[in-house]
Amino acid sequence: MLSSSMAVGPGFWTLTSAAKRLRCRVFRGLFLLLIALALTAQTRATTVSPPEFPDLVNQSDYIVRAVVKSVSSEYERPGSRKIVTWVELQVSEVIAGTPPQPLVLRVMGGKVGDREMILEGAPEFKVGDENILFVQGNGQQIYPLVGMMHGVYPIKREEASGREFVTRSNWVPLQDIAEVALPMTSGGVAELQSKKISSAQALTPAEFAQRIRAVVKPSKPSPRDP
Repeated sequence: MLSSSMAVGPGFWTLTSAAKRLRCRVFRGLFLLLIALALTAQTRATTVSPPEFPDLVNQSDYIVRAVVKSVSSEYERPGSRKIVTWVELQVSEVIAGTPPQPLVLRVMGGKVGDREMILEGAPEFKVGDENILFVQGNGQQIYPLVGMMHGVYPIKREEASGREFVTRSNWVPLQDIAEVALPMTSGGVAELQSKKISSAQALTPAEFAQRIRAVVKPSKPSPRDP
């Protein structure tokens, strides 16, 4: 039978304390690793690199100026927990490409009853909104705009003059096409920018459309049948 000194002697306590410290470091390391992985996954899921202006234009299947006519959400299919939203658009101007008629965007996310599915960072469509849209992969992609939030440019009007001007999806007036490639700000930063930049300095829809058409690459001819 082991003596009490052998069971609880100094060597025992020294070994146990060291083991505890090692175990604590291991758990702490795993915890920090899990946090890092979670943050990395979240960043990858919510961060979209802004495209350069020529890429924004030429990666689009078509570019339109349109008013949101209706918005409706439903489950992707019976028994599914995924929600999709259908955005019906009234096209007032085709800037580039050949959009289908009628034009209805299929967007992942939306609200059905008490259940809501949110695609973080994606702009929301509301009936009556007027935008210039850079559409890509409608019906095939989770969000059918080039660069998600970088592919929608709301059109606003000055209250006093009625002058139309273009903003980015964060409501900051767009002064130059080079700003397309800037990171998208949000919250207080975007609000401060909106107040700092006069709408009189922003591009009009006609000016923006002109710059879009100036960089559109000619469509590749369809291959002839042999």
